Amino acid sequence: MIICLSHQKGGVGKSSLSTNLAVALNAILVDMDRQHHSAKWNKLRKMNGYDPLPCYEVDDPADLRKIVKDNNGKNIVIDTGGFDSGMNRIAVMASDIVITPAAPSQADIFGLQEYEQIVKDIGEDMKQDIQTNILINNADTRSKRDISNLQKYVKENDTYFNLLDTIIHNRKDYKTAYGKGLGVIEFNATGAAAEEIKQLIKEISG
Repeated sequence: MIICLSHQKGGVGKSSLSTNLAVALNAILVDMDRQHHSAKWNKLRKMNGYDPLPCYEVDDPADLRKIVKDNNGKNIVIDTGGFDSGMNRIAVMASDIVITPAAPSQADIFGLQEYEQIVKDIGEDMKQDIQTNILINNADTRSKRDISNLQKYVKENDTYFNLLDTIIHNRKDYKTAYGKGLGVIEFNATGAAAEEIKQLIKEISG
C-alpha cells in the first residue's frame, strides 16, 4: 500500500503522521519535503540507538517512480512538501490512498478550499475522479464546535474530499515520541495517541 500525505499548506502535521504511519506499518519512508523533517527524524532515531527505517530523500520524479517500482507490494509512506508542485502531484497519482491532514480551524478550511482545486486538476490529468481523505489532526478535545465546523465543511464538499472518522488529537505523546525518533506505538503502545494511529490504519486499510 502506498500512502501519500499531501497538502499544499505547510504546518498541518504531515511529517508527524508520516513517521507514525511508517513505524506502525513497517513501511519505507519517502521524504519529499524541502525541509526533510521525516529524514531528520529518521537520523535522530538512529542516533538514539533505534533501528532506522528505510528512508529516501527524493527531489526528482524519476527517483520516486524507481522507488515505487523497486518496492512493489511493500508499504510506502510519502511525506510531500507543503506546497503545490509537479513532484507532489506525481506522488498523489502514484498512491493508493491520499491523506490530507487539517486542523479544526478557519485557516485550515481556507487551505482546503485551495487544495480542492489541486485535487480537481490532478483528477483531470489522470482522466478519472479522485478524492483525498481529510484527516482531522491536532484537534483539541475542548474545541467541539471547531471540529464540527470542519466536519460539516468537508461533508458538504464531498466531490473531492472524503472525511475520515479517525480524529488525531493534540497529545503530548506525539511530540515526545517524535523528539526521540520514535512512533507513538513504540513510545507508549497503550496510550491514547497510539490507539488513534491504530484506528487510522484500520480505517484506511478497510
